[in-house]
Amino acid sequence: MKQTMAETSDVAENREEHAQGTLPPPTREEYDELKELLQRTQANFENFRKQTEKRMEEFRQMAAKEVIVELLPVLDNFQLALQHTHDTKANGEFVKGVELIYAQLVSLLESLGVNMVMSVGQKFDPYQHEPLMRVESEQPENTVVEEFCPGYTFQGAILRHAKVKLSAGKKNHVAGEGKVQVEGKEKQD
Repeated sequence: MKQTMAETSDVAENREEHAQGTLPPPTREEYDELKELLQRTQANFENFRKQTEKRMEEFRQMAAKEVIVELLPVLDNFQLALQHTHDTKANGEFVKGVELIYAQLVSLLESLGVNMVMSVGQKFDPYQHEPLMRVESEQPENTVVEEFCPGYTFQGAILRHAKVKLSAGKKNHVAGEGKVQVEGKEKQD
């Protein structure tokens, strides 16, 4: 909207009067309006600052999560290497060095908020475990009897499910002898 010549001259006169100090002080209503506007502006700025900080923290966590997901296979390979070095008669100093590197990597990941999901002996939890097999065992049904690949959480959220073997319970020889329940189907032994 364009200002008319009269409005422009009024604004110019007000500036001159204000500069000369002849403009009357603001009324109580004008003062209250300006104070309220200032308070709202400060509150809006504070909300903006908090939202920006929250977004930056979310971005940092997302970036960290991507790096951690890439590191997990390295951690798995260290675990496998350590499991197989105890089976063979490898150089003791080399094995000690690999163990120290593994411990350092685990410690670093834990300090970043990454924790291993404890699985063996636990009741199956679909939010933490990915079942790969079911076997008969002395354990109660749906109990994790073996872990093929560990699962991890990052700041409480699941990062990778543990790949596990579940107990199908004890084999029932009395009823339906020779048949085993496998994923809802009966199979002959």
